[in-house]
Amino acid sequence: MRSAPAAFIQPRLSLAACLVGVLLTACGGSDDPVDGATHAIGGTLTGLAPNTELVLTNNGGDTLRLTANGVFTFAAPSSGYRVEVSTQPAGQSCTVSKGSGTASAPVADVQVNCVAGNGGGGTGPVITAGIAGLVGEWQQNSCVAAGNGQWARNYLRPERINDTTISQVQGLKLFSNAQCSGTGSTLGGTAIGQVAFSRSESNASIAANWGTFRQITGLTSQTIWAKRGENTLCLLGDENPSILPTLARVAAALDTLPASACYTRL
Repeated sequence: MRSAPAAFIQPRLSLAACLVGVLLTACGGSDDPVDGATHAIGGTLTGLAPNTELVLTNNGGDTLRLTANGVFTFAAPSSGYRVEVSTQPAGQSCTVSKGSGTASAPVADVQVNCVAGNGGGGTGPVITAGIAGLVGEWQQNSCVAAGNGQWARNYLRPERINDTTISQVQGLKLFSNAQCSGTGSTLGGTAIGQVAFSRSESNASIAANWGTFRQITGLTSQTIWAKRGENTLCLLGDENPSILPTLARVAAALDTLPASACYTRL
């Protein structure tokens, strides 16, 4: 059974995450016309370095792993197609051209080219993915009135349980001013559940961690913990199978979130 994260802890964040999920479910989906004939989708890969692997997806779901240059074809034919890089090869950055459209015949002109680089968007070192990049203390950017002359920010502290699982500890940081400036004081700090991550990916722009959030009540939901840089963390709602299966799709979802919905590392 799926449910949203506890609303009293992160009301603004949960609403933003749910809106992202609804919008992407309604608008993302498959590109295939309902009654369209399906055709093979493929193209040519160039520039991939030896002993590396590139992962492509078509329409966010059909995964193709490539380890050599040359002609490729996705396993599932389709009418609408949208080819994206899911995982960059080590030490390289690959881009797709002629990667989307509607197929009225077999498609063989998708071009994927790889060059030496940082393994994905942006410049600089790859952002830390996995639990190592999540543990610590985070404070939500939004500042809201809490009554009695106080203002508050949501507080998040992921605590490592093992290599793939964290305890999600949350509370409030209380302040005496409407800017929520200063050190403040912590209220609560309660474990509301655990997140078990199934995979993590990163490049120089973002890091994404796909997982299942299990509340202390036993209810579960899919979630993505995504970072822009090392010090900004945003929590996104997801589905099973994922509606945001690639770094590119996660980055697009993050672009729809207001900065106030995300957290900053303390």
